[in-house]
Amino acid sequence: MAFCEKCGAQLQEGAKFCMKCGTPVEENFQQPSQSEQPYQQPVQPDPQPAQPNPTYQQSNQSYQQPVQPNFFQKLNDTPDTTYEYDPQDIANNKVMAALSYLGILVLIPWFAAPQSRYARFHAKQGITLFLVQVAYSVLSFLLGLIKTPHYYYFLEYMATPWYINLLIFLIGVPIFVLTILGIVNAARGLAKELPIIGKIKIVK
Repeated sequence: MAFCEKCGAQLQEGAKFCMKCGTPVEENFQQPSQSEQPYQQPVQPDPQPAQPNPTYQQSNQSYQQPVQPNFFQKLNDTPDTTYEYDPQDIANNKVMAALSYLGILVLIPWFAAPQSRYARFHAKQGITLFLVQVAYSVLSFLLGLIKTPHYYYFLEYMATPWYINLLIFLIGVPIFVLTILGIVNAARGLAKELPIIGKIKIVK
């Protein structure tokens, strides 16, 4: 309950002037003392900032699926002896090593780089692959001799059946793949055995 300081009359709640003497109420308003103000708990700073939850971060990381090796990588998963060869020898004879898998050209590294262990390694595999290619050529020729009658309208002629041609093609695919693998390994500076024929040591 408030009273006018000038005339002592009782002031109504919310009144801005004294109804008796007209004195403004603002003159009588006094700020409450510090002791009368409500007590507020001081906010203490956090001594340590909140650390992120590692478990939560790990769960939010994008999952990366491991890369699966392709067909050629699986096929080329053979013993690798590159560490046994001189890096300088490998760098100087990559071209010679690659020629080892191009049929009769295997004779070039065999005779032109006899001191290179790296070129010699690929030349030995190239000779084995060349003999396989020769055997494939002979087999293809013999299978090609198989003839059956075919008809074109009223004309009759002899030709190799389609299934024989398909068989010749399917036999040649692995040989072609081995040739590519050998060239790639030689160009990359790898002394890796070729699948299947790499363990066949015709030339020592």
